[in-house]
Amino acid sequence: MKIKINITGLGCLAALLCLPQLLQAHGYVSSPESRSLLCHERVNSNCGPIQWEPQSVEGLDRFPETGPADGEIASAGLEQFSQLNEQTISRWSKVDIASGQQSFSWRFTANHASRDWRYYITKANWNPNQPLTRASFDLSPFCTVDGNYQRPPKQMTHQCYVPERSGYHVILSVWDVGDTVNSFYQVIDVMFAGDQPPPEWNDIGDINPVMDLQVGDSVGARFFSEQGEQTDLRVDTNIETAQQGDKNSWPKQLAEAVNRTHSHLKAGIKNNNGDIVPSNGKNDVFAAVGSNIVRAEIEISPATQQPEFTVTGLASSYDIENGSATLSFEVHPETASADNVISLSAVLYNSSSAEVVSDTAEATSSHSFTLTAQAVEAGDYTLVIIAENSDGQREQQSFALVLTEVGDQPFDFVYPQNIEQYEAGTRVKASDGSIYQCKPYPYDGWCRVYSPNANHYEPGEGSHWQDAWVKL
Repeated sequence: MKIKINITGLGCLAALLCLPQLLQAHGYVSSPESRSLLCHERVNSNCGPIQWEPQSVEGLDRFPETGPADGEIASAGLEQFSQLNEQTISRWSKVDIASGQQSFSWRFTANHASRDWRYYITKANWNPNQPLTRASFDLSPFCTVDGNYQRPPKQMTHQCYVPERSGYHVILSVWDVGDTVNSFYQVIDVMFAGDQPPPEWNDIGDINPVMDLQVGDSVGARFFSEQGEQTDLRVDTNIETAQQGDKNSWPKQLAEAVNRTHSHLKAGIKNNNGDIVPSNGKNDVFAAVGSNIVRAEIEISPATQQPEFTVTGLASSYDIENGSATLSFEVHPETASADNVISLSAVLYNSSSAEVVSDTAEATSSHSFTLTAQAVEAGDYTLVIIAENSDGQREQQSFALVLTEVGDQPFDFVYPQNIEQYEAGTRVKASDGSIYQCKPYPYDGWCRVYSPNANHYEPGEGSHWQDAWVKL
């Protein structure tokens, strides 16, 4: 027996089974209508499969650092939606838009927990006849909405301040899903109609020339809404020369950086034409009327300085009396102050690298150390001094010392008699009456270098005697 089925009555069911459906996933920009939504509404033509599922343009997250490759941004890198990557000035229908405060609405068909939404716009000089790349966009989002890892309602509208543009541009909206490693990408083809009236501005703060800055310092502008600081809007500039650090110069430099970075935030002095122009000295900070930014603060970050120091009063040789030797010296940290405490440590090691004696100090200025080494023997020692600041940066200096027994010191020759016989360990009595010992290989060769006209290695006298000899 054959069974006949009326296909006409199942047409809708067949379509539901054969095509990906709008109700399965995930989200798209419904206003102003995105490129993929206009494909679904048949306003855009020759779109391919995206016409059935404008909500499914999903790719790797955290654009622009990662995410879809250049040339594949509109399709989120999905091959099945590659028609979206076609790009000419006439390829796609456009929706009218104006600079200033605008509403952007998302429609969610599966409302995941959300990390954030970010909105980007093409640069003023972009080429509309080339595939969309990161270079096409201003990579500082003109609007960011925190999702707080919550599930949004089925419909959500964001209020964003759109930068000034003219003619055809593309807005890229990225919804970063909080419970997956993906984001949803929506490009919107927009047309700015004619010249827009200049925005009106609210004064929200000042850049005051409070102090000179040092090379390596940085200064930043922080921006706040009623909900708190908007960290993605922060602007910083670094001081690279002494001239830039002048208290009347760096405010202008920071104002210029703010103006380069944002279109709805400005810094400078408003002239008679209403233009905001960065200037030397004090600059005002402005937010466009309609922006949610209500306050600006300036933050100066001094460069972290290495805890450099000098040492005075340290001898190269110390006497041992009754089995002990006392070392006294001063350490002078260059940056130590009541507000910048420097931690100092001094450690004496013997020739076997064993610690003999040590001491520490918290210094706000120069500090005097007295180290008494007990039960020590004559020989070579190393004093290691370390300075550390509150940021954990350290500076170390090491000093070679000799400890000698008190009393007459034996010697082999009166310098420079029999100089050709000098070798490692040879002791000589120098012209200053002190006893010196020839250093071991590879330095012992210098002990045999001498002439009345070239006495660089004469112990205690020559300019380089310490390369060859140790004073006992």
